[in-house]
Parts: sequence; C-alpha cells; structure tokens
Amino acid sequence: MKKLCLAYPNQRWLKNDLNTVWDLNPVTLCLLAAVVKDIVDVKVIDAQMYNLSEEEFEDQIKKYNPDYVGISILSSEYEDTLNTALDIVKGISKTIVTIAGGVHITTKYEYAFKNKNLDYGVNGEGELILRSLLMYLMGKADFPQKGLIFKKEGKLTVQCQSFVENLSSLPWPDYSYINLSDYINKGARVGPNRMPELPAYRMTTTRGCPFGCSFCQVETISGKKVRSRDPEDVVNELLFLKKEYGIKSIMFEDDNLLMANGTKYARKLFNIMIEKELNLKWIAGAFAIWLMDDEMMDLMKASGCQGVNIAVESGNKRVVKEIVKKPIKNLEKIPLRIKAIRDRGMHCYVNFIIGFPSETWEEIRETIHYAEHCGADYV
Repeated sequence: MKKLCLAYPNQRWLKNDLNTVWDLNPVTLCLLAAVVKDIVDVKVIDAQMYNLSEEEFEDQIKKYNPDYVGISILSSEYEDTLNTALDIVKGISKTIVTIAGGVHITTKYEYAFKNKNLDYGVNGEGELILRSLLMYLMGKADFPQKGLIFKKEGKLTVQCQSFVENLSSLPWPDYSYINLSDYINKGARVGPNRMPELPAYRMTTTRGCPFGCSFCQVETISGKKVRSRDPEDVVNELLFLKKEYGIKSIMFEDDNLLMANGTKYARKLFNIMIEKELNLKWIAGAFAIWLMDDEMMDLMKASGCQGVNIAVESGNKRVVKEIVKKPIKNLEKIPLRIKAIRDRGMHCYVNFIIGFPSETWEEIRETIHYAEHCGADYV
C-alpha cells in the first residue's frame, strides 16, 4: 500500500508563548486516518504534543518514507510552522506529495501557496476530500471537483469549499495510531477553562454557526448551516472511551453546543447521557447563554456539567447590536442567567472584547464595569 503521514507541526518552531501554544486535539488526525486506512498505510506524527525538534521531525519522516504527507495547521498565528514542515518534507524527497488542511488553509490559502513545496490545500473539511484526492493520486478515481486548492500552470485554482453534510456518516477516530493516554492525562493548555478531572477527552459534536458575529471566522470555516452527529452515537463513543481508556471528564469543543436544531439536539444529547448513566463530568468551551432556560440548565447539571464558557463580548448595547451583531436582546438579563448557572453549582466564565472599531472609551469602560459586576467566576 502507498504510505500517508498525517502530522501536526510544532508551534514552538516559531515561538514558545504559554498563552497561545496549545496541544492540539488528536481527534482530527485520528479521524482522517480512520477515513482512509483501508486505501493507504497511515502514520501519525504529532510534533506539537511531543515537542519534536525540526531534526526529530525530519528523522521520523525519513524512517517512514511516505508517498504523501498531510499537514494540519489550526491557527494562522503559527502559519510559518507549515512552511518549516513543508520544506523539511520536500527536502527529503521532491516526489512526496504534500497536502495541507485546517483553518489556516481555508482562510489564508493565498499566503500558504507562496510556498512552492505545497502541492494541494484542502478548502473546508478534509475527511471526504482527503480520501478522494488519494484515490485520484493512486489512479483509482477522477480528480475531485470541490474542496481542493492547487496551482496549475502557475495559476492558483480554488475549488468551492467542502463540508461533510452528514457527520454521522463518519467513522469514529482510530486511536491505534497514537498513544491516547498521553493526551487524556494532560490538559490542553494553561488557564481556568480546563478539564474537570483527568483523564479527560476533548470532543466536537457539531459544526457550523448561524449567528454571524462580525469578528468571528466560524461561518467562513464551518459554514452557516449547523450539522450535528447522532447524539446516541456520541454517547456510545463516550461509553467506549470510558470503558477502554478510563476517561472521567469531557470538554465539548463545539463552537456552540446549543445551536443545533434550535436547542433540540443538546436537550436530546443531555437526556441520553442521563438515561445511559454516562456519569462523566463535562464543560463546554462555548455556550449561547441567550438560549439557556431553567429546564436546559437543570438538564446540564443532571448530565454532569461542571461549568460553561459563554460569550457576551460587550456590556454596551450599541456595540453588541451595531458592531458585534450578536443576537443578545437584553444585556440586563445576562447576570440573572449567570446567577442561575452558579446557583446550580456550575461555574461560568464570560468572554469580552474591547477596542472594536468606532468603540469609545466610555463604551469600553461600560464593558469593564459590566464584566466586573455580571457575577461570573472569571472574565
């Protein structure tokens, strides 16, 4: 079989900033591996997690001797680590086909393709596109008609973005390619919004966001249409991880766990977690507080929620409505909901932004005052 290496570059090749250097979720690479493992031999190299030097990364690539190398890069802040990885791979052999995916490629592909060592970029979600591209490269399928970025005769061609419409059609990630224990027994980053208890698993169950906040890239990355996995399948996977790997808590990394199918998806998910006696503590990386009512909060608590991270963005009505364009209609009610969350024994972290274009110092001070008095555990 042809050989595919899937890799994360090491962000420390560029800089070592404790505030922005995160260990990335291995689910991405393990899911890609699961999608293509029947057509290629796969190896995962996580230079970020194991803090590999450039020389160590090069040595692992050489030893595996791949035909294809897929590099995933999340943040454009670390875009130059992609160049480092590409140069290392092509320095080993010009015949290796390089493929890059992730948020950075979707949003800044013109910059990425300044590097002549990049052969293909993935525009959008990569699971189905990677498989189609590999089949083409092996002479077993026609060239994909969407989801790819490439140069032809020196001109950049950008196909339409690719989305996985049915997330339940994807397999579970295959963790045989990594040592999952190394990940679940270590927090992803420093800071307050961390796992309730180790071993802990990081999961995304929905993709997309319809709200369109002006500063946010999620619509560009994942689309306005919200897609979700079958909640029964989500809980079954968590039961498996609990049994096989002993996980004790979960971080849901969804852009907003409450927005799929109104709030019906979240309610069904939490109910199944309760019915199947999952008994895992969990936190959510992002929640729309304006979609939370007493019934939802009770369900969250009963299903194991320890806390939520919510985005208010500003304490000034004009800024929220005219600049952020966030669908919060009544800022005065937010502290009451924060209190309701905390009264149920769950913590609440709140995000704010100051310094928007046209925002005045008076409005900034109003946001700071609001943040100080909204009742959150951390802002």
